[in-house]
Amino acid sequence: MSNTITIKKPFDSHVHFRRGAILRAVVKETTRTFGKAIVMPNTDPPINSLDAAIDYRNEILAAPGAGDFEPLMTYYLTKSLTPQEIARGAVGAEGTRIFGVKSYPFGATTNSQWGFRDMFEAKDVLKEMERADIPLLLHGEVHVSDDGEEADPYDGEKLFITDVLPRLLDSFPKLKISLEHLSTAIAADFMERNGEAGRLVATITPHHLVYDRRQAFSGGYRTLLHCKPLVKRAEDREAVRALAAKGLPFISAGTDSAPHPENKKFSSCSAFGVFNSPTAVELYTQAFDEMNALDKLEEFLSVSGPRFFGVEPNAETITLEKKDWQVTEPIETDEGVKLWPVGHVRHGIGNETMRWHVR
Repeated sequence: MSNTITIKKPFDSHVHFRRGAILRAVVKETTRTFGKAIVMPNTDPPINSLDAAIDYRNEILAAPGAGDFEPLMTYYLTKSLTPQEIARGAVGAEGTRIFGVKSYPFGATTNSQWGFRDMFEAKDVLKEMERADIPLLLHGEVHVSDDGEEADPYDGEKLFITDVLPRLLDSFPKLKISLEHLSTAIAADFMERNGEAGRLVATITPHHLVYDRRQAFSGGYRTLLHCKPLVKRAEDREAVRALAAKGLPFISAGTDSAPHPENKKFSSCSAFGVFNSPTAVELYTQAFDEMNALDKLEEFLSVSGPRFFGVEPNAETITLEKKDWQVTEPIETDEGVKLWPVGHVRHGIGNETMRWHVR
């Protein structure tokens, strides 16, 4: 087998850049290996108008290393998002249009305080999204039960798949839906049976392909793997890997790279989010190599995502080489704040080695 692989430059269907100094530090980590990306809207304040999306896109394009990278903007499904703003975002302005609307369950993850407890309350917005052909991007977890009790966080995705998602599909039959950061065996089975390119798709992160909760708890809780949805059992990881290895046209890469400053990651209440953009493509390639599925890597990384969002895959290519290396340094902002990537030799799971490297 060759020790190199060349593929179309990947497409990230799910990335967080934050704002300000963190954004200026991390954009170049994504543009190193991705040509386009769907940018998540859960900033503070949230992106829920076209004017806000234009401002955010301009900030990304002004960041060091942005080059010819293309950020594709989204709205946050908040109570102040209106059908009129959906229609406006579908048309776009100043070179910016809206490629999706992200739903966050209230209180479930970073900056989810603006999300709905019951997204069916947003039925008028969802109907306009159907009409305008704008996809709904789902953080697919139930955080609070019907009786107001906190749900088991390891069961959140299962509860969503068995209850909420089927009702969404029935209620809005023409709405395009992406189940983001799929992490469980039950979700993998549901997608294999019901997934459909252009209708119901799912994204998978590198950390849910590579790690399971044995690593997350190895030698103490590994905060660089603290995220929502949580890293699950080994059998869940194997089911997710098996789904990815099939090369299905409705399964694609979404890194969910989510940087936080070290004071928020290394704290008694660690912030949710895995910062993986410095290692994401390498970890994906490592996982597909381990699964003997490198022939499916380009479809997963570079083709299925842009197809769903109606954009062309990148014409540019990247080459990866099978070569051991380690993550030894943090990414540092221009304000001196350290951001620690997953896989770091000291703060990760311990002396971790990456097996593939982008030339």
